[in-house]
Amino acid sequence: MPRLLHQLLLTLVLMTGIVAHQIITRKSETPHKSHSAAFAYTPISDVSLPDADFPDKVTGLKTFYDASVRLKALFDSDGTVKEVALFPMLPYAVPESAAGNGEFLDHTPFMSQGKFVKELPFGLAETAIDQIQHTYFTPATYGGRPVSQWVMINVYFSYNENRFASGCSTIDVTIMDDMGVRWTGNTWVNRHRDCVLI
Repeated sequence: MPRLLHQLLLTLVLMTGIVAHQIITRKSETPHKSHSAAFAYTPISDVSLPDADFPDKVTGLKTFYDASVRLKALFDSDGTVKEVALFPMLPYAVPESAAGNGEFLDHTPFMSQGKFVKELPFGLAETAIDQIQHTYFTPATYGGRPVSQWVMINVYFSYNENRFASGCSTIDVTIMDDMGVRWTGNTWVNRHRDCVLI
C-alpha cells in the first residue's frame, strides 16, 4: 500500500512539474515546434541511461525505504549532459522562486518515506545526479540542426530487499520536457531478477 500511495503522489508531482518545467524551457534558447518544415523542432530521442544501484548504506537497511529527487538538466546539442541541478517540487502554478520561502519553506527537491525533507541520506541524490550526467541521447533538433534542451527528471528509489522480499527494488527514472515524457523506466542494476515476496 505505501508503494501505491507513493506512486500516486509521484504521478501528481510529475504532472505539476510539467507546467513548472515550461517556465525553465522558456528561459533557455531552445526554440519551439513550428509548422514550417524548415523550422521543424524534434525533441531529444534515443535516450540511454546507465544502470544504477543503491549505495551500500541503503542495502544494509534490511527494511523498505523509498525516496525521490527531482532534477533539471541541460541536454546539450553535442550529445552530452552539461548541467544537472536540483529542482524543487512545488504545487501547480507556484513559481520555482517560492521554494524555501514562506509557506513553501519545506518544499525541496527531495522526498523520503512520503515526506518532503531537506536532503536525502545515504548519497542517493549524488547517485541520481551521477546517473543523469552519464546519460546518452540524440540531441533535439531545430531546422535539422542539433540544439540544446532543458529537461526535468524525477528519480524514485524504492528499496525492498529483506527477509520478506527479494528482487523487488526499483530505481525509476522519468525524463520529460514541455511536450511530454521522453524516457521512463527502472534502471536498477538487478531489475531483471524476479520479485519474490515471502
